[in-house]
Amino acid sequence: MALVLGMWSCLAWAQQSPSSFQPNRAVTLIVPYGAGGGTDQVARLFAQKLGELWRQPVVVENRAGADGAIGSAFVAKAPADGHTLMLSVASIAINPHVFAKLPFDTLTQFTPITTLALPVVVMVATPALQFKDGRAFIEAARAAPGKYTYASTDTSTRMYSERLRASQNLDMVHVPYKSSAQWMADIAAGVVDSGFASATSARPFLIDRRVQVLGVASPKRSNLAPDVPTFTEQGIPGLDGKSWYGLFGPGKVPPGIVKAIHEDVLRVMNMPDVRDKMDTLGVDPGGEAPADFAKRFLADYAEYGEMIKRLKIPQQ
Repeated sequence: MALVLGMWSCLAWAQQSPSSFQPNRAVTLIVPYGAGGGTDQVARLFAQKLGELWRQPVVVENRAGADGAIGSAFVAKAPADGHTLMLSVASIAINPHVFAKLPFDTLTQFTPITTLALPVVVMVATPALQFKDGRAFIEAARAAPGKYTYASTDTSTRMYSERLRASQNLDMVHVPYKSSAQWMADIAAGVVDSGFASATSARPFLIDRRVQVLGVASPKRSNLAPDVPTFTEQGIPGLDGKSWYGLFGPGKVPPGIVKAIHEDVLRVMNMPDVRDKMDTLGVDPGGEAPADFAKRFLADYAEYGEMIKRLKIPQQ
């Protein structure tokens, strides 16, 4: 699925300050997950604004499947000239530890550029279960081994459920999906029981109260569900995480292009209407310097590798 974003007028061109990056053709922004999820929403917000700034269309392509590996493989093989980018989540740092074989080398075939946004992660459940909070869910799941299911779109959100399962000694069944929008709809319908997602992905379902939020797995509450306490506030430690939507290029993108794209991302991020939209989506601005994001990426890679060994999650 592709959508060309970045339609503008000559007047809009004249109002824009010169961009740092100067693409000479359309830029492709790969989202390795299905349409409608948090990654997709953030990608389309920035694609439109970057397209206006660069005076070239930015084409968002959803290449979902294999926990993000299909879209990632496409980017890994693309020319390293800044015209092919990818917006991913921490799954890119997790997948090498979960999958025995990937069609790329994660540490050499991607260039970390910056974070676009920092989401808040929430645990949701089907309303039919009528759990008042995360602790009530844990007690029910512990009393009925193998009864309750948990969904995930990617290994990043799956790890929250895995940590909950291991730390609370729960026997639950994993149900994988290609997009968070799909499993959110199934949560609302009672097809699957629970799952962790960014508040951004869950936002339409939170507004309509089609799902129940049991807790926030982030250091702070979500502005989309301000009355829902964090898991730490509920006395359930070990679930707080710092998730991100990260912008990557293929491996070996020249430092000058990386720097230019980062500068333009900061320009877009500081636009008042973009800030307002990010607040509506329930995310905080990112914008880390490329070197800082690269350090975060490598640290997450190592941390998740140790976590997967500790949780004894088998390779696929």
